[in-house]
Amino acid sequence: MVVMWHFTATALVLYVSTLGPFRAFKAVRLNPIHMLPVCAFFAGYVVLGNLSLTFNDVGFYQLSKIMTTPTVVLINYVLFRKQVTRYMLAAILATCIGVGFTMNEAAKTALFGVIVATMAFCSTALYQIWIGKKIEDFAVSPPQLLLNQAPISVCLLIPFVPFFDTIPTFHEIPSEVLWCACASGVMASMYNLSQFLIIGRTSALTFNIVSHLKTILILSIGWYREGKILSPREWFGVMLALGGGWVYSHLALKAKKQGGK
Repeated sequence: MVVMWHFTATALVLYVSTLGPFRAFKAVRLNPIHMLPVCAFFAGYVVLGNLSLTFNDVGFYQLSKIMTTPTVVLINYVLFRKQVTRYMLAAILATCIGVGFTMNEAAKTALFGVIVATMAFCSTALYQIWIGKKIEDFAVSPPQLLLNQAPISVCLLIPFVPFFDTIPTFHEIPSEVLWCACASGVMASMYNLSQFLIIGRTSALTFNIVSHLKTILILSIGWYREGKILSPREWFGVMLALGGGWVYSHLALKAKKQGGK
């Protein structure tokens, strides 16, 4: 329900931004049939991600999400023959390993949990890759694609609600909670738009590196507020992730400049 509201809010915010006096971008109508692959991968990413969190502990869930990055590299190579240099690959691995070192919770799971987690990060990787693919195929901007994808994705998630969620009794919810939910929808729309902008202007791989650095930042703020003293392993993980992210961004920018010549 929360994800459905967030993508509904995303569609509303984007639609309003196409109207006067904003006119941030021009709305275009894309064929819904052609949008189904990216919307289906999104639905799989949401449903399987929630199932992964249900059948796995938080430690394994977080560690499995790191596998999205190498999966993006692998799928891009298998389907589109896109390669990265050995130095970029080393930077990617360093970032993933660094994030893994900061996850100090024991990762325990069963076989079914492993299967669900694998399906979850594979669908996430496909969703991110298909965002970039559809932007190129349709020759549209990231906001234009997101405006078309959001309503269809919400419709695809509706059949799963009775099985995985509970419809709340809205009149029993305090007004301040409803206002917070509205605010979260606006913030989620900004996050969803930023994801499309990063992937559309760079790549799904770059978005994953940015996401890992975001994870490190969130963990660091949490540790600071808790007054936690980091272990050498956690310090090493933070420095490795930040260093890998910086090296990758430097190499990616250099490759983009060379490609533009």
